[in-house]
Amino acid sequence: MNSSVPVRSVDWSASLGEPVAQVSWSPDGTIIAAGLMDGRVALLGAAAGAVQKSWAAHQDGLFRSAFSPGADRLATAGQDGKIRIWGVDGVVIQEIDGGTAWAEQLVWSPSGNRLAAAAGRRLFLWDAASGEVRETPVHRSTVAGLSWRADGQVVAAACYAGVELWNAADGSPHGALPWKTSLISLAWSPDGRWMVAGTQEQSVQIWELPYRAGEELAMSGYPAKVRELAWHSNGRYLATGGGDEVMVWDCGGRGPAGTTPRILEGHAGRINALDYQRTGHLLASGGQDAQVRLWNAGKSSQALRRFDLPSPVTDVKWSPTGDRVAIGTKDGSVAVGPAPG
Repeated sequence: MNSSVPVRSVDWSASLGEPVAQVSWSPDGTIIAAGLMDGRVALLGAAAGAVQKSWAAHQDGLFRSAFSPGADRLATAGQDGKIRIWGVDGVVIQEIDGGTAWAEQLVWSPSGNRLAAAAGRRLFLWDAASGEVRETPVHRSTVAGLSWRADGQVVAAACYAGVELWNAADGSPHGALPWKTSLISLAWSPDGRWMVAGTQEQSVQIWELPYRAGEELAMSGYPAKVRELAWHSNGRYLATGGGDEVMVWDCGGRGPAGTTPRILEGHAGRINALDYQRTGHLLASGGQDAQVRLWNAGKSSQALRRFDLPSPVTDVKWSPTGDRVAIGTKDGSVAVGPAPG
């Protein structure tokens, strides 16, 4: 069945010479930022892939980079222990010293008015309007994942023994979701109903909110640790990696307990990246097999389109309007492919 998936050429591809850690879109969809593992950031024109600007953002290497959804600001986190917020001119707006060797996590709030970033056990909250930085109490272990509630008022941090919730305005505790071992990824559903995390035990842990002790769910049986989590924009469907198949869970109605996921087959290597359109129903998956596949997983297990890349895919991100998908690869390529129809 999967051999019949239509193969489409990407609109353009640009080589940047170093593995791509993350790609992200400017709010107006005209620029793609590529964070490179050697510590550089490159800004490419989304229309044709021309490099508009490139600069060294971090010494030794870069872990995360992301455009703010609300303004032309770019946040980066790197192996020098720094979190930096940049303008599109490559000038630093603000720097946060993580106090450790590595700063590994960052995520913008949905409106872009705040940034959450973590270095080791420390979590920082940056206010875009005032430039004020607040720090929460130190976590019990390294923060391995961050996710915002849809209203931007609460941020969640995954670490050993559970998820810690923090009020964004002042960094005060908002609650906790306990778990017995380490968590490695985190995603809060857009409707606020579910919190999900990948665990060290190759499973997905899910809490329905508000949390009630004893009602946690575990979805196990994955062949690898689940670092890839993506929510449909309405919060009904949860896509998970953790192998060479994508599993899509229906979290509507009574939730996923006791149900069987839709399994999306076709990749010949481990899934490395997943992303749902901000509006619309399409899911993009990128794999170790150097393929990106586009799916309407709520309706079918058959991919709608496939792009073949020169090396394993490291990241996929839909444009703000959902008509194009940006792709980063291990060999340093950035490409853009069109959505079906």
